[in-house]
Amino acid sequence: MRYFDCTKFDYQKFGIEESDELVLRDKNAYKHSFLSWVNNEIDNIVERKWEIENIGVVEETGDFIRLIKESELSYSLGAYYSVIALVGVACEDLCKYFANKKGYSSLIKKTQCIRVKELKSLGVIDNSLFDKFDYIRKIRNDSLHFNEDFKSKDRIDLKIDALICLNKLKEIYKTLFSSFNASHVKGESIKQLIKDFAQQTAFDTSFGDTLNQEEFTMKLRYFMADEFDMDIAISESGSLIKRGGIFTVLELDLTSSPKEMTLSDRAVGSFVVVDLTNENAKNLVSAKVKENSSIVASIYSTTDHQGITAAWNLDSFFTI
Repeated sequence: MRYFDCTKFDYQKFGIEESDELVLRDKNAYKHSFLSWVNNEIDNIVERKWEIENIGVVEETGDFIRLIKESELSYSLGAYYSVIALVGVACEDLCKYFANKKGYSSLIKKTQCIRVKELKSLGVIDNSLFDKFDYIRKIRNDSLHFNEDFKSKDRIDLKIDALICLNKLKEIYKTLFSSFNASHVKGESIKQLIKDFAQQTAFDTSFGDTLNQEEFTMKLRYFMADEFDMDIAISESGSLIKRGGIFTVLELDLTSSPKEMTLSDRAVGSFVVVDLTNENAKNLVSAKVKENSSIVASIYSTTDHQGITAAWNLDSFFTI
């Protein structure tokens, strides 16, 4: 198998000095090539994502978390060698972190093989955890040193190894640190999820975090079901949902795009953000609706492809 490394065209070779526009053209061509690959591979990417086990919330975080996240993303993309290498490094860092947290800092400088054996002999980890640690260590070493048996594995076997290692690592993480979750307050996961996503949006945190608002909604749905037994996907996609009642106008912004107002439902104590048309805005101004005004309103939403009321619109209203 040859390695052809020749994506970037060398314009200097042909004495072309003003090459910025040509480089931009080539980058756009590569975008097209990459998008074509993603579009062709997208079903497989999603299927692989669904093969990775969920473990819910674990409050304890070390540097190894970034490696776990990137391992998941690498597996979804089919980069199995990368998964095994990243999982191996993450597993060692996790083990060091745990040993130090339990008061065995002397184990940090030991090899992973010796470290897990000593943790087992001390009764800090049981046989099941030891076996998981050892399995990942052996697979990682075969990968790192590119042993002959490892080289001979076909892509299907490599995929199996990568997935087993990744899921075992997540099981280890959940098991080791679940005892530190005793102070977890119901609903705290949802608050933390919102906080983390807001920080990511503002500060562009590490690759492998929540991808975008779409995935954020999926995670929010998971934790709402886990902690409150509530599914926020209320209907089939494309369904028209209507809601009416007495609302208090918490916020009214007629200068943004889109124009919007935030309503508090007096009956249930919840609030909803409503997008406004220019005609809605004109009618609200004519009715002298302001923040803290009380109105009777009818609002509606069409559920998105996740079955969630992602955007609300104003149908009609009158002031009280």
